[in-house]
Amino acid sequence: MTSTQQIVLAARPYGHVKNADFRCEEALVPPVETGGIEIETLQISIDPAIRGWLDDRPSYLPPVAIGEPVRAFGIARVTASRSDDFPEGTIVRGLVGWRQRQVIAAPDANWQKIEPAPGVPLEYYLGILGVTGLTAWVGINDILQPQPGQTVLVSGASGAVGSVAVQLAKLADARVIGIAGGPAKSAMVKGLGADAAIDRKDPDWRAHLRRAAPDGIDGLFENSGGPMFEAAIDLLNDHARIALCGLIDGYNLPERPAGPRNFGMLLTKRVTTQGFIVLDYMDRATAVEADLTKLITSGKLAAVQTVLPGFGQLPTAFIDSFSNGHPGKVIVDIRE
Repeated sequence: MTSTQQIVLAARPYGHVKNADFRCEEALVPPVETGGIEIETLQISIDPAIRGWLDDRPSYLPPVAIGEPVRAFGIARVTASRSDDFPEGTIVRGLVGWRQRQVIAAPDANWQKIEPAPGVPLEYYLGILGVTGLTAWVGINDILQPQPGQTVLVSGASGAVGSVAVQLAKLADARVIGIAGGPAKSAMVKGLGADAAIDRKDPDWRAHLRRAAPDGIDGLFENSGGPMFEAAIDLLNDHARIALCGLIDGYNLPERPAGPRNFGMLLTKRVTTQGFIVLDYMDRATAVEADLTKLITSGKLAAVQTVLPGFGQLPTAFIDSFSNGHPGKVIVDIRE
């Protein structure tokens, strides 16, 4: 048997995740049995959701076990196959984890074949043409369903999902406000077409948000939680909609924060609030990918992404994604 490298969870994070929570180790790659495939990971997605998977608490997926590879989406190439459905050389997308090579005993529908369109970089299929784009699409087009002229607020607007959500809301002719961290990221959000960008690091961000939404907010794409979520609830119009995508502000806290102080306004304003997990919509991934590809190739949709090289970058890239980090989608390319 050959060996490979993998990065495993060494300890449960307490508060902010740190390098000591991970460990790089050698692992054996077993032979491929009938129906199985061996894959070589090419690129790995850095997602906030990974932080929740590291905690030992109830969630939509079981926690990553101590000593097991960190769970993550990625793109891989089939290097050996005893499956008619996945011949050698096939490019696949799925939960590859933080591993360089592995054997999939019985690849199922959770492993999607990728055939990149001409001129479309492979990494797009982990970002704007992957679960990132699907998440933004569902939140904007299925849940918020903005009408022309309505006001949509996107928190985390400079992030992977938020940067796509801003553009999709503009394509629906909505008036879009984006919240980002710092002048550079706020300017980037404006460059994506947002009518206003609020710098969450500005001491007067609350006042700026109120001025940016003089007629209230009709749709909220919520990625952050915390004080900004509370401020947005204050500005919601009657019968507004919330697409509750993430609550990243609390992911690195030892205890998850209590709900917003103005939670009762969701009742009095008759707000439709829907939490959603992209894994529930994977059956639509192919159709949404085709629609997003058309928007990209026609120049109506831009990908915001950063590709970092090297397998050893994974823990640092993940940790940095919770601080100032890189804008848009962060992907680690581990090809040598």
